[in-house]
Amino acid sequence: MSQLVRIRDVVRHGHFELDPEVPVLRVPYDIFHPAGSVELQGGLVAWVEKGTAKTGRVAPARLGETHPGERVLVHFEGGAAEMWWLCEVESVGGDDLGS
Repeated sequence: MSQLVRIRDVVRHGHFELDPEVPVLRVPYDIFHPAGSVELQGGLVAWVEKGTAKTGRVAPARLGETHPGERVLVHFEGGAAEMWWLCEVESVGGDDLGS
C-alpha cells in the first residue's frame, strides 16, 4: 500500500493528502504566490503575481517523486482542465518538511 503525500495549497490555504501517483507539474523558481490558479497552456503555464502577468516552463512528474518543501502545481478534480494550483509538499512517505 502506498503512503499518501501531504500538501498545502499555497493560494487557498487548504491541506490535502493525495496518492503519490497523482500527476503534478514542477514549477519555475519564480512562482511564489500567484493571484489564483495557474493556467496550463501547452508546455507553459501563465499566472498573475503582484499584478504582473508571467509565464514559465513546467516539467511533468508524479507527486511521489517530489520532496518536502518543493512547490508543484496540482490539478484538483472538478476544476477546469487548464486550472492548476500551486501547492507545497509537506510530507512524502513519512519524511516531513521539518525533518
